[in-house]
Amino acid sequence: MKRILSLLLFLTTMSLTTMAENWQYRLPDKTFVSVVSIPGSHDSATGSGWGSGMSLLGDRYAKTQELTIAEQWACGVRAFDLRPCVYDKYMNLNHGIMPTKLHFEDTMLQLRDSLRQNPTEFVIVHLLHEKDGDQVDDAYDTRIVEFLQSEPIRDCLIDFKRNLTVGEMRGKILILSRDKYATKPIGGFLLNWRTDNVNWTEQTGGKIQGAGSTLLGTLYMQDYSDTHNEGGLQTKLDAIKKMLDSSTKYRTLTASGTRWIFNFASAYSKVENLFGNVISLSDGYRDNATYTNSFIADYLQNCQAGPTGIIMMDYAGVDKTGNYATRGLELVQAIIAHNFRYLDDVPVGIKSTSDATRQSTGQTYDLTGRPIEKPTRGLYIKDGKKIVINHHIR
Repeated sequence: MKRILSLLLFLTTMSLTTMAENWQYRLPDKTFVSVVSIPGSHDSATGSGWGSGMSLLGDRYAKTQELTIAEQWACGVRAFDLRPCVYDKYMNLNHGIMPTKLHFEDTMLQLRDSLRQNPTEFVIVHLLHEKDGDQVDDAYDTRIVEFLQSEPIRDCLIDFKRNLTVGEMRGKILILSRDKYATKPIGGFLLNWRTDNVNWTEQTGGKIQGAGSTLLGTLYMQDYSDTHNEGGLQTKLDAIKKMLDSSTKYRTLTASGTRWIFNFASAYSKVENLFGNVISLSDGYRDNATYTNSFIADYLQNCQAGPTGIIMMDYAGVDKTGNYATRGLELVQAIIAHNFRYLDDVPVGIKSTSDATRQSTGQTYDLTGRPIEKPTRGLYIKDGKKIVINHHIR
């Protein structure tokens, strides 16, 4: 009996992992990427270890993830926060001055390979030049362009446009950079980004510049990162909620009204004075995550069905780290599942419609998320579940 139970547990675990690795296949092709709810990780490389001699310092001051990039992918993360800095022969991924073991080039190729193995999926990379870690001056712009235009990676990249669809994104990486490294981006530039500002006007005043169009995308961002001062945590939670209240209001938008949303759950609630500098602690990211990750997971259980945007979290895919209940796996799974509360039967990419005024399309989707014009008896998708039907989804 124990062997049978162990086998069942193993098979169940394998099944859940497979579903997480390929969850985007269930999204209809015509869905705007901007209305997909996407789980992401903040300072994604910090779960992969530290540069030579940096393990103790990195684990104490700069760790925001427990899982490697591959492990984050396996549990369903599809947005990665990569922060390259320039070394002599490569670009390293850092958190501030703290070097991780990962090179930017290798990590991008790893994501490329994951997409080749899972061609229904897509990835969004939030790119930020970690200037404090540079070991070579004035080289970032040249290095980043040379690599992104190189043969190994260029065919996997896609240029930003505000009405980009899931079908166009499959098998691709969209890089959205907060630094302007050239006149035109490879992917897109995030303009007017406001860090640590909870003013709603400024949070909703961003734009995204693409390479192939003069039309700018609308960017909403919430990136309040310091919760260690009195009232900081409540300020953060209020900012997260306001962004979620706004983003989930509409199930879909017209192309001209498409909004791209980054809602950062990440922040640090504990600091330490080191050599005269006040710096964050890894336990501060853990502690903050116990509140923000839980808040969003609980919010999604009761909110109206609509997009969360891209949620960038600490300790993604990890429900407990040390003594902290971070609920990171639960949150990743909740964000993924949330998509299928509103993307299974809405007229995606057609018109603006709120929860109260949504109209049925009579559309049925197959198990790959593609619409079926004349469905027959069989397995189809409704409410994120495989069901047997012989009529259109209503």
